[in-house]
Amino acid sequence: MGHHPRRIVSVLFSAAVVLAGSLTWSACQVAAANAQEVIDQLLREGWQVGPDGMAAARQGTASARQLQDADALYAAGLALLRHHQYDDAAEVFQAAIEVDPKHYRSWRALIWIRTLQEKFDAALVQVQRLAKQLPASELTGQDEAKVLETVRLLGRLFGFYEGPRSGDVSAALVTRARDAIRPALVGQRQTEFDNNYQDVATLFTSSTTEQQDAKDDAKLKEQMEKQNNQQQLEVRRKQIEVDTQQATDQIDKLRSEWIQEEQRFTQLEGPLNVSISQLESQQSVIRRELAILIDDVFRLTEERRQTTDPVRKDRLDREIFRLERLINDYERDLALVQAEGRRLVASRDVLRTRQLQTQQRFEAEIKQHADRKQDLERAEKRLSLETRRNNRPATGNSAKVRVLSAKTSSIRTYHDFPLEVERLTLLGP
Repeated sequence: MGHHPRRIVSVLFSAAVVLAGSLTWSACQVAAANAQEVIDQLLREGWQVGPDGMAAARQGTASARQLQDADALYAAGLALLRHHQYDDAAEVFQAAIEVDPKHYRSWRALIWIRTLQEKFDAALVQVQRLAKQLPASELTGQDEAKVLETVRLLGRLFGFYEGPRSGDVSAALVTRARDAIRPALVGQRQTEFDNNYQDVATLFTSSTTEQQDAKDDAKLKEQMEKQNNQQQLEVRRKQIEVDTQQATDQIDKLRSEWIQEEQRFTQLEGPLNVSISQLESQQSVIRRELAILIDDVFRLTEERRQTTDPVRKDRLDREIFRLERLINDYERDLALVQAEGRRLVASRDVLRTRQLQTQQRFEAEIKQHADRKQDLERAEKRLSLETRRNNRPATGNSAKVRVLSAKTSSIRTYHDFPLEVERLTLLGP
C-alpha cells in the first residue's frame, strides 16, 4: 500500500521536533544539574573561612562563569561576599545581571555592595539601570514578590541616601534615580517603598538622638574631667613654683656659704703664705751669704797656696777655718729654713686640697639643685602644654560617640545584606 509523500515528510518532521525537544530538555536538565553542583560547592566548601574556602570560592566562580547561569553566578557573588571580596563579588553580580537582566537578587546585591563601599554615584547609576527592568504594572505570585523585595530595598536605600548620608550623595543623581523608578512604584509597591523609607527615617532620627545624647553626656563628662584636671594642674603649678623657689634659695645659700668658706681658706692660707715668703727670703739671704763665704774660702785657699810666708799661711789658715765654721753654721741654718719651708708648704698643700674638695662639694650640690631647677622648668613647660590642651572646648567625641556616629552613617544599620538567608535559599531543603 503506498504512502503519500507529504504525509511521510510530516511524520519525519514531527519526529525530528520531538527528538530536538527531547535533546534540548536533556541539555537543560544537565545544565541545571551542573549549576546546582556549582552552587553547592560555592555555598558549602566556598563558605568556609580561610584559604581553602577562598580557593573553593575562586574555583566555583570560574565554573559559574563557564556555565553562564545567573543563580550560579549569584552564588559565586555570595561566596566572595562572605570572604569580603567586595569588588570581585560586585563584578560577578554584574555578570549574573548580564545573563538575566531581571535577576533582581543580583541587582539588590550589587547596589547594596556599592552603597556599603560608599560608592554612592555608582550605586545610583545601577538603580537607574535596574529601573528599566522593573515592570510598570503589578505582576502576580512569585514574580511580584521578587519585585516587592527589590522595592523594599530601594525604599531603604533612598531613605539612607536622603537621610544619614544626604551630605555625601549627589542630590541630582538621587533625583534622577527616583524619577527612573517612579513608573514602577504602583499599588502595593508604593506603599512598601514609603514604609521602608519611613523606617529608615525613624531609625535615623532615633540613632541621631541616641548619638546626640551620648555626645552631650560625653561632653558633660569631659567638662567635669577638664575641671578636675584644671584643679590638679593648679596644684602641680603651685608645687612647681614652691620647688623652683626652694631650688633657687638652695643655690643662693650654697654660693653664699662657699664664698664664706673660700674667705676662711684664704684667711688660713694667708699666714702660711707670709711665713713661706719670709722663709724664702731668709733662704735667699743665707744662700747669698754662703756664696760669699765660699768665694772667700776659695780666694784665701788660693792665696795660701801661692804664699811662702809661714806667718801669712798661719793667719790664712785661721781665717779659712773661721770662714768654714761660718759656712757650716749657714748650711745648718739653711737646712732648718728649708725644713720649715717644706713643712709650711705641706701644710698649705693640705689646706688647698681641703679647699678644692670643699669647692667640689659645693659645686656638686649647686649643680644638683640647678639640674633640679631645669627639670622643674621643663615640667612647667609640659604643664603649660597640658593646660592649653585642657583649656580646649569639650567636644564630647568619645569612643562611644564615634561608634554611634559610624553606626548612624553605615548602610548596615538600616539594611544589612541577608547573606545567610540567601545562602540557605539557594541551597534549598
